[in-house]
Formats: sequence, structure tokens, C-alpha cells
Amino acid sequence: MLTKLKNKLLKSIKSRKLNVFGLFFLLAFIFLIVTKLSKTYTETIPLKISYVNLPEEHSLITTKDSVVKVVVKSYGFNLLPYVLFSQSLKIDFKNDVSLKNNQYVWQSKQNIQTINKQFKNSVEILSVRPDSLVFPFQTLTVKMVPVRLNSKIDFALGYDVVDNIKIKPDSVKVIGPKNLVSKVDYVNTKTLTLKNVNTSFEKVLTINFRPKDENVYLSEKSIKVSGEVGKFTEGLLEIPVSITNLPANTNINFFPKTVTVIYYVSLDNYSKIKATDFKVECDFAEINNSNRTFLTPKLVKTPIQIKSARLKQDKVEFILMQ
Repeated sequence: MLTKLKNKLLKSIKSRKLNVFGLFFLLAFIFLIVTKLSKTYTETIPLKISYVNLPEEHSLITTKDSVVKVVVKSYGFNLLPYVLFSQSLKIDFKNDVSLKNNQYVWQSKQNIQTINKQFKNSVEILSVRPDSLVFPFQTLTVKMVPVRLNSKIDFALGYDVVDNIKIKPDSVKVIGPKNLVSKVDYVNTKTLTLKNVNTSFEKVLTINFRPKDENVYLSEKSIKVSGEVGKFTEGLLEIPVSITNLPANTNINFFPKTVTVIYYVSLDNYSKIKATDFKVECDFAEINNSNRTFLTPKLVKTPIQIKSARLKQDKVEFILMQ
């Protein structure tokens, strides 16, 4: 029996009888769907609420997702996309709500145009339920704190960052309950690791912030780090030594009269550096009537173009003159 049935089925497939049947079945189904969708229907479309432009200093107290149910009327063709796919409605807290009795209130009548935009012109809105939504909130504290860069940057020989490494933004807002926010004085980035750097760089770094309470959060989750890298060299200049706080009627002789300054500067700025850009002083008041016979020179003025500078000598010998 099964063998006969199998043979008949194979013959039907070869003769394409099943294909013809399937085609007629599909055409009948399509005709039925078209007929159904050509009729007018009334449907309730749920719109899941999402929030935009919520004030940073306020946190909504919600226990469940808010939903607005819109009763609409139109042909089945027009309603099909709204029935098959989930729909949402954005509530803009700058424009769509009002503040009453320490809570935000959204009203459907005042926002009917926004709701209308969710549907085609051929869809008629009959009613909106509920006619209002209430959003209670708690007040939060907003505190601006600096961002500290964690970095391990290894520059290629003769290269360095021309200016300071730039962080953008260099500070972020910490938002949350006052007792928790007050404990945060700064935030760190995750470590930026670069090796053998000889070109300018720009990286995005995540802020390393893990609060113990989920109600504490940052206005930014990441920052941009950039640095202009150039070729650097060392320079040497002889700078005159001046004595400060020398008592009246006191004469001294000191040696050396000049000290060597070793500075680190980019090649682009090397020719711009002059001896007059530096100033070296020895403070006579540091001796305090001691038996010391030397003064300590200090670099009190340097040009802004240099990366660093140091004195080759750390002592200036002196003798008091009668």
C-alpha cells in the first residue's frame, strides 16, 4: 500500500500536479488576505514610552515600562505594519511635559500632534488611553570633576609631545544622590599604552568609573586624548647669575658668574630660544648667617616653548668683601 502511494506521489510530482495545486492554493490565500485587508478595522495599538532630554538633576521613579494605547481606525492594509511590529512614542521632557507638584505630567490632548506623527494620514485616531501619564522623580546632585589620564607612553628616541597631552572633555559631571556624589573628587581613564611613538596621536579612552550605587553615573563614558608629537633636541646656554635679598652695605664676590642651562626643546622652536628667555637667581637669605660658603642657583624663568630645563651647576661659591 505504501509502495503504491509512494509511486503515485512520485508520478504527481513529475506531472507537476502538486505544483499546480500549490499555486492555486497560494492564489486563493492571497485573494483571501487581500479581501480581508481591504476592509475597515478598529485596532488598539500599544506605544511603548521612551524618554528623551530628561533633566540631569532628576531621576524618574518608575517601577514598570509606561505604555500608551491608541485606538485607531483604517483599512487593514494601513494598519498591518502597526499590528505586526512594535511601536514606540518618545516623550521629550523639554517640550512634552509639565512640572506639577514635584512630578512630571504628560497629557495626550496637548501632545496629539506628536501621536499623529506616529501614524499615516490615512489612519484615524479615535482615542488615547490613558489621557495622562505621571512621572514622579527624585532630585539628584550634579558635580563637575576633573578627568585624570592614566598613560604609559614610550616615545621613540628624539621624539616627544610638543605641548601637553589634550583631554576632551577634561572634566565630566557626576550625577546621583548628594551623599554619594560628594565622595567623588575626580575620575580616572583606563590606561593609554603607546610604544615607540614618533607621530601625533588621537585616541578614545573609556573612563574607569564603577560606582557602588547604580544611581550614580557620569555625563560622559569616554574622552578623547590627543597629542602633537615632534622631534626634540637638547640645547645649552650660559645664563648670568643674579643675587637677591643681599643686605644693604654687603658686598660679595661669587663664582661662577654664569651657569649652564640644559634645555629640551622641539626642533621647530630651537632657533627661537635665547639666553634672555632664562633667569637664574641665588637667594642670599637662604644662608641665614650660617657658615656656608656657597649659594644655590635656581632657574626662576624659562621660555614657554621648552619642554624642560635644568642647571648643570648646583653651587655658586662666594666670599664676603670688606
